[in-house]
Amino acid sequence: MMIADPPDLEGYDFIRTLGSGGTATVFLYRQRVPNRQVAIKVGNRPITDAGVRRRFHDESDFMARLSEHPFIVSIYNAGITADGRGYMVLEYASAGSYRDLMKRRQLSVDEVLSCGINVASALYAAHRQGIIHRDLKPGNILISAQGLPLLADFGISATIYATGVMGFSVPWAPPEVLTGRSSGSEAADIYSLAATLFALLVGRSPFEYGYEVHDRDELARTIVHGELPRIRRPDVPKGFEDVLRKAMAKDPDDRYYSALEFARDMQRVQMREYGHQTPVTVENVPQYPQDRGGRRSRDEATQRPGGGPERPGGRSGALPQTAPERLGRRRVIVAAGAAVAVIAAVALFVTLVLPNVDAVSGSGSSSVAGGDVPSPSSSSSSSADESEGSAGESVPSPADLTGSYDGTSVTFTWTNPDPRAGDRYSWTRITGDAGSQEANATLTDSTTLRLDNVTDDQTCIQVSIVRENRRMSQSPATACAVRR
Repeated sequence: MMIADPPDLEGYDFIRTLGSGGTATVFLYRQRVPNRQVAIKVGNRPITDAGVRRRFHDESDFMARLSEHPFIVSIYNAGITADGRGYMVLEYASAGSYRDLMKRRQLSVDEVLSCGINVASALYAAHRQGIIHRDLKPGNILISAQGLPLLADFGISATIYATGVMGFSVPWAPPEVLTGRSSGSEAADIYSLAATLFALLVGRSPFEYGYEVHDRDELARTIVHGELPRIRRPDVPKGFEDVLRKAMAKDPDDRYYSALEFARDMQRVQMREYGHQTPVTVENVPQYPQDRGGRRSRDEATQRPGGGPERPGGRSGALPQTAPERLGRRRVIVAAGAAVAVIAAVALFVTLVLPNVDAVSGSGSSSVAGGDVPSPSSSSSSSADESEGSAGESVPSPADLTGSYDGTSVTFTWTNPDPRAGDRYSWTRITGDAGSQEANATLTDSTTLRLDNVTDDQTCIQVSIVRENRRMSQSPATACAVRR
């Protein structure tokens, strides 16, 4: 693999190499004025054709307008180095990427939904301007210093830096790209975003998760011909899995009609399961679906970035609104004892702890340990249709969740208001700092939970009912025990 040397750029001081690929290398520099760290992406080979150089400048200007979106990495400058290589000066995402994050820990379902809605907003804004990403994957979703996703690397390296190089990565590419029937499209980007969200839930790309593959060629054949595996994680709502399966349909015509429609269905799942919605952030597009959680409207189901009823501004440049809060706040009922001290402690928990908890996880269940969980029954129905019939019945929250201390042990008990055969319970311990919330949700068959060797004066947990078909409580029950 050819790796570019860091160029000497006036006003910038080289720090270190951040990463490299077949067509470009990314370096960390310090910009002198203003004084800040920036990432500079440099082509590995010179651009020798004058027409390609002009196109590089045109696309750089195009990307600069697009990067005004709050969930797209900002571009500060672009040019040609002294030895003829194209470069772009980009926002430095100090927190790494979602590829790094999913290696460190398992994300909660609510976190993945929020990321998906935000990135789908960015993708829709790009599609409105006629830009196809072509290489959407966890490594190309960066994380800002504020913890927000930033969509990066819009295939410029494939289309500008090196002629003839196709800009996609096999684990995230749809069948039509892998077979050469398409070099990229809105539908292909939607597939790749869904594959990325699937991976954020399970820790690996979808077909590496579901099949034993030995090389990239075998992986590509499996993606083209194999059935998309089921998600073997009990806290993933069936509605969300159905949304991802639609977005990853083999036939591009069976996928969502636009990235906005994809975002809308994720918003509906988030409202139904967690009681809040991450807003869509695109100019002249309402932040929330018209139904706020029910069925999509006829207008929303038939729109493309190139036209449609929810785009009164037309191709107006897709300049974004001010980025809203990343997550809404979910109302949670806290069960506690009747003593005044307990009530005061619970009030403190509601006002100080839960806002931070929601910023990380709506369900409180990040991963699962403690036994096998049956796979869900196969269904191709849209998540918007789950409100009808027994298959879409909501799962109630556990009732009467209370906890009490006995020395260094804490015992929680709860009841199941609608017990069914095969019911189990997923519980997660919550700490005062959302960042140190326990990563693993644990399954149990009992309605009693005992925690030993507890040193904290307050212990809080969330509990959900898990049906045999893997559906979970729409809102977990939450309670705190306080040492008297």
